[in-house]
Amino acid sequence: MSRPGDDGLVYGCLTHVPLATDFPAFVEPILLGDAQAEGGLNLRDLAPEWAPHHPILGGLAGTFAMKNHVLRHHPDATRVGVCQYRKFVSNRRISRTVAPSYKAMDLVSRRAVSRELLADVMRPRSDWLLARPFMLSNWRKHSDYLEQYGRVHHPEDLLRFTAEAVEQQVLDKVEAARFLNEEQMLPGGIELGVFPADFWLRSITAIEGVVRACVQRWTVAREGYDARAWAFCVERLGGYLVLRHLRSLPGTELRLFRLRWAAPNHWSRRFGGRLNLLTDDADDYVIGA
Repeated sequence: MSRPGDDGLVYGCLTHVPLATDFPAFVEPILLGDAQAEGGLNLRDLAPEWAPHHPILGGLAGTFAMKNHVLRHHPDATRVGVCQYRKFVSNRRISRTVAPSYKAMDLVSRRAVSRELLADVMRPRSDWLLARPFMLSNWRKHSDYLEQYGRVHHPEDLLRFTAEAVEQQVLDKVEAARFLNEEQMLPGGIELGVFPADFWLRSITAIEGVVRACVQRWTVAREGYDARAWAFCVERLGGYLVLRHLRSLPGTELRLFRLRWAAPNHWSRRFGGRLNLLTDDADDYVIGA
C-alpha cells in the first residue's frame, strides 16, 4: 500500500498505447490492452472482470481499474485525477487552437509542452478541476441529452442505460426525466479532470454497477465508433452527477437550465479548466508557461 502525494492527489492516465508524452511524476499510467506490461498498473490485474469488455468500453474499463487502484493502494487519497493518453484538463488555457470538430477542446502540440509545464497546468488549485461545460441548446434549436444522443448514436442505448440507473437508484424516477432533458454537457463527464476522492469513488462505483448490468443484460453489438455505446452513456451520467453536485454547493444556482454563478469567473476559480487534446500537428500554437 502506498500513500498519495503530500496534497492527497492520486492521478491516473488511461492508455492502451505506449505513452508518447512525458507526463508529470505524480501521474500514474493505468495500462489497457496491448500496453499492459509486467509490473505495471494493468487492467487485467486491477479489474480483471472488465478486461474482456475493453473492446466495447474503451477507456471506461480503465476508469474502473483506476477506482480499484485508489481503493487498494491509495486509501488515504483526498482527490482523484484522471486523464487519457491524449486528453487532459488544464487549470488554464495553454493553446489558442480550438479543435474544429469539438469547440470545447483545444489542440496542444506535444512538441510545445514539457513535463514541467504539464506538472503546473494539470495540478488542481482546489478540490475540482473540470472541463468547462457547454450548452447543447442554442438560439436556433433546443437540444438535450436524449435528442443529442439520438442524433449521433442509437437512442435506445441511452434509454436502456437510464432505465438501469433508475432500477439501481442511481437516479430516482423524477431525475430520470431531468437527466434525459439535461442541456449542460460536461466534456469527459467524471472521467477527465480532478474530483474530491469521496465523491468520485461513490459516483464511479454506482456507475460501474449500472454498466455491469447493461453489459450482462443487453448484447449491444455496434459497429465502429458506436461500439463503445455504454461509455458514451457514462459520459453523460457522470457529467450529470457532477453538475447535480455542483449545483447543490453554496454560491451556485440553476436558472433556465443554465449555471449562474454568484460572482464573475466563479466557475473558473472554483472548478474550471480547459480540455486539451495532444497532437503532433506542427501548426499548433501553444502559449508558453
